[in-house]
Amino acid sequence: MTSKPSDSIDQCMTKMLEKEIRHLPLVDESGKVIGMLSIKDIVRAIVEEKERQLKVLSDFALGKGGHFGGE
Repeated sequence: MTSKPSDSIDQCMTKMLEKEIRHLPLVDESGKVIGMLSIKDIVRAIVEEKERQLKVLSDFALGKGGHFGGE
């Protein structure tokens, strides 16, 4: 089982969960291994995305941002 750079984090996570693996080779178009994704990489990416979403929602709730004439 491998992944491509164009695969989403969710796709990679699904592959890892389905096969109960902790590492997933990342291959280019020719099938050459160009890297390795770990479950830690997946968790880190998901946490960063959730933190960005939380900031957007917090700013919205506080009336901050370009849409509200705030900061």
